[in-house]
Amino acid sequence: MTWTEQSKESLSKQWLNPFLVLDYKNEIIGVYRNSKQCERESEFGFSSLGIRQALNKIHKTHKGFRFKKISIELYKEYIGEE
Repeated sequence: MTWTEQSKESLSKQWLNPFLVLDYKNEIIGVYRNSKQCERESEFGFSSLGIRQALNKIHKTHKGFRFKKISIELYKEYIGEE
């Protein structure tokens, strides 16, 4: 089976591990459902591995940004989903 971009996106939407991306001023610059979505959609060139390492406290930051896990309920509030 060959993975198409559409099939990768579809699978990615099933995995919720939401988090915030914070800049050096502690301001929220993004809310993402998982590291793959952030890697694809962010303009900062984040890597999925770097994001997961920051979320799991292996590293404090990734490319100068901090990542903070949030609940699924809070994620839905941020994106406006009920």
